[in-house]
Amino acid sequence: MSDIKIERIAENAEISEDGRGLLLTTDACLLSAFVSRNAKQDVCELGAGSGIISAMLLLDKKIRSSVCVDFQPGICDIAKHNAEKNGLADKMTVVCSDVIDYKSDKKFDAVVSNPPYFKAEDGRKNETEQNRLCRHESTATVFDFASCASRVLKDGGIAYFCYTPERLSELLCALSSAGIEPKTLITVYPTVNHKPSLVLVSAKKGAQSGMTYERPLMIYKDIPGKEYTDDYIKIKTENRIKL
Repeated sequence: MSDIKIERIAENAEISEDGRGLLLTTDACLLSAFVSRNAKQDVCELGAGSGIISAMLLLDKKIRSSVCVDFQPGICDIAKHNAEKNGLADKMTVVCSDVIDYKSDKKFDAVVSNPPYFKAEDGRKNETEQNRLCRHESTATVFDFASCASRVLKDGGIAYFCYTPERLSELLCALSSAGIEPKTLITVYPTVNHKPSLVLVSAKKGAQSGMTYERPLMIYKDIPGKEYTDDYIKIKTENRIKL
């Protein structure tokens, strides 16, 4: 357990993470904030890792329950531990499965996912195995994630995805071809002087085509790592995006 790191996600809540993998990121904060509040909704998180996003949503009472799906047994064990130590064991279920194989008798109101951003062949030198599995499409592609989302969503259910701008066209194509029509797009920038670093997309199962572009979201006022924008401060404090 020497590689386990602790991250605080709320005033009285913290989660454990595998320090060799990806830790709590801006991506997770944004995706949690992106999900609409509905205390009666049941959510499935695909590629859940240690369950950070589900835990944030449950602790903030934005959702009723979550099923966290991930294909790494060790990470799933950490997610189960996080659910138990934060009093969420009765609301947060962890399933160890590849999204290619995952099926559920239950249909969900929403799906949240932060899929691997890079293709399998886009490896980086000196990358740990845990990082590689989190960052790269080692088994499932973005099309597989979209197909799984469609499979487990109710008709009219919403899928919330966080992804890399460089592969936005693939995400939109994957969602649309799976019968989940993209409805809202938010582009995230480190500062006004930088290229976009993330995109947030919501999509509705069975909807007609037509997408709304929200205004850009800036994380920092000037130099990255310095002062947050008012928009991002609200996201951090209120766990919601309001542009």
